[in-house]
Amino acid sequence: MKKIVLSMLAACAALVAGTSAASAQGFSWGPKVGLNVSSMSHTDMNAKVGFTAGVFGELRTNDWFAVSAELLYSRQGVTNKYTDDGIKVKDRLKSHYLNVPVLANFYVTENLALKTGVQAGFCLGARAIEKVDGNKSKAGAGDIFHTADISIPVGISYDLGPIVLDARYNFGVSHALKAGDSRNNVFQLTAGLRF
Repeated sequence: MKKIVLSMLAACAALVAGTSAASAQGFSWGPKVGLNVSSMSHTDMNAKVGFTAGVFGELRTNDWFAVSAELLYSRQGVTNKYTDDGIKVKDRLKSHYLNVPVLANFYVTENLALKTGVQAGFCLGARAIEKVDGNKSKAGAGDIFHTADISIPVGISYDLGPIVLDARYNFGVSHALKAGDSRNNVFQLTAGLRF
């Protein structure tokens, strides 16, 4: 897993470092921001809405193919609401990731691309929040997460002038929590500005 993560980071660094040299070959980059709807498999918790933001770089080698890498902060987690003996309880588990997806982009038209690849994620921290009958308590939960997370992103993007609209689903491959079989699964919708 360390080799995969190091390879992905090297690819991201090469794309960013090669901006001026690759500009003649179709290099573009820019910021992006959007929403996550995240869930964890093999839990009884529900999906939670979060956000993501970061930068992307893309090297388009010809009319139909490009390679891209991104560096994204991603807020993920799960939530659950229930009533216990007439008392309303809301549990939330918030996690913070630094995600590095490396994608192959297949352009079916000049502006429409289908994409897939691999994503390494690094858990920056987590917090468990419980609200019982209006009283809220918080506790650090980073120690229950694995530090590294691997997923397979599959998605589609459309260039609307300099604006890039992207929708993808990240299928969790590695276990997110140290106990159990849960995996992070995230639907992501973003908008970016291409330079």
